[in-house]
Amino acid sequence: MNLVIKNARLIDCTGGAPVPSASVQIDKGIITWIGEETARPFKHTHQEEIEARGLTLIPGMIDCHEHFTGDGGLGPMNNLLNDTPETFTMKAIGNCKRALISGVTSARDVGARYAINILIAKETASGAIPGPRIIAAGEWLQMPGTWPPALTQRIETAEDLGAAVRKQIDKGAGLIKIGATGFDANREQFASMSPEALGVAVHTAHAAGLTIAAHCVGFEGTKNSVEAGIDSIEHGTFIDEETVQLMVEKGTYLVPTLSTWDARLRLSKELGVSKKEIGEVEHLKENSQASFRRAHKAGVRIAAGTDAGGSPARHGFFPREIELMVETGMSPVEALESATRVAADLLGIQRHVGTIEVNKQADLVLIDGDPHSDPSALRNVWAVFQNGIRIR
Repeated sequence: MNLVIKNARLIDCTGGAPVPSASVQIDKGIITWIGEETARPFKHTHQEEIEARGLTLIPGMIDCHEHFTGDGGLGPMNNLLNDTPETFTMKAIGNCKRALISGVTSARDVGARYAINILIAKETASGAIPGPRIIAAGEWLQMPGTWPPALTQRIETAEDLGAAVRKQIDKGAGLIKIGATGFDANREQFASMSPEALGVAVHTAHAAGLTIAAHCVGFEGTKNSVEAGIDSIEHGTFIDEETVQLMVEKGTYLVPTLSTWDARLRLSKELGVSKKEIGEVEHLKENSQASFRRAHKAGVRIAAGTDAGGSPARHGFFPREIELMVETGMSPVEALESATRVAADLLGIQRHVGTIEVNKQADLVLIDGDPHSDPSALRNVWAVFQNGIRIR
C-alpha cells in the first residue's frame, strides 16, 4: 500500500529535535521519503494521503514486558491457573488488539502457560489476528520460589534448566525468561536461582542467538543475574548502587514495569483492600522508584514495559507507563525514546522499527497533542499504522 502522511509534527526518536512540519512517504510498508511537503519529489496515482496538520507523528511504541494470555486485575497470577489453553488463546487475541490500537506495534511476551505466546506471535506475524509484532519467551522457567509452581516449568538443577531453555528454543521462542528472585512466607526476598544455574541459562540462550530476561525483585538475585550476563532485569524493584554500576558496565537493560504497583495501588484502594496490604504495595512502590532513579542517574539503559496481564496492569494502557517514568525522574523525551528506540534495541529489531527513518518499516502513531511537553498526550491516539497499513 502507498501512503503519505502530510504536514505532521514529527518526533522521529533518533535523538534529534522535533520537526514542526514534515511529510512521510510510505511505499509497500516501507518509509521511502521524509521531508517538507512542498519538497516531496514524487507522487503516486494510487496512494492514500492523510492530512496530519496539528497532529504529532511518532514511531510505533514497544512494550517490552507483556503477558497477552492474562487480563490483569488483582490476583492475576492465581487467576491464570484456572484457564484452559483455549481460554488463554481467546484472551490473547483480544488483548493483542487492545495493545495494538493503543499504539503498541511491537512487544515482548515474557511468559505464558503452555507456551501459547509463541503461537500468538506466529499468528500476529502472519496477519491472522491483529496485534503487535511479538517476540515470545514461551513458558516461564524457574527453580522453586518465584511463581506459583503450577504456572511454570519448575526445574531443580542447573543441568535441567539448560535442557528447559533448549526446549523453549525448539518450540520457537524468541527470547528466554527465567525467575531469579522470590519472597518467602515472611515476605523476605531471596535469590531463587544459583549463580551456576544463571550461568547455564545465559550460556544456553546466547549460544542460540537469543537474549534472556530475568524476573528480579530482590537485591541479591538481581546482582547475581547481572553478573551472570542476563540481558534485561525485569521489574528491578530492589537494585542497589553496586548493582546499578555493574549494569552500566555490562550494558544490562532495566525494564522497570512501574505500572505493576501503580495499578495494584489504584485497584486496592477502589476495592477496599486492607491497610496492611496497601502498605506492602506502598513499600514496593517506594523501592521501585528509588531503584529506577538510581539506575537512571547512573545511565542504565531503561526500556519501557507494563507487565500487563502478569500483574494488575491491563492491556491497552501503555501510555500510563510513560507517565510514571516521567513522574519518577525521566524527561518526556527520554521516556518516549525508552518506549521506541531503546526498546527496539533491547528486542533486537532496531534495524526495522523504533525510529522514523527512511528504509524502516512504517510502524507509526499519530497523536493529538505533544508527548514531549505532556506525556499524557499519548493517550490521544488519532491513528495507528503497522507496516504502512492503517489499523486505527
